[in-house]
Amino acid sequence: MPKPVQKYLLMIKLSPNMAAKLYEPLIEFTEKPMEGVKLEEAYQVFGQWDFAVLFQADTNADALHFVGDRIRLIDGVLETFTIPLAPIKDYRK
Repeated sequence: MPKPVQKYLLMIKLSPNMAAKLYEPLIEFTEKPMEGVKLEEAYQVFGQWDFAVLFQADTNADALHFVGDRIRLIDGVLETFTIPLAPIKDYRK
């Protein structure tokens, strides 16, 4: 039986007026920016956070490595908040 995929929702807070600078690095990422991580979608959001990224990771360590070594080092990123997702129902089925 295949191992279930762990999904994460990554919230990103930027320095004021830095949203345009984050678009480029997000767009330049490939679907698999590193071993063990697969990006699904990126969104610009309103309120306390500026961007949200939905991604999969093989392990929690892969997720931490991606956020810590790839996202947090982008110029203008002030804060990140990573939420592991545990699905309870898929409404698309």
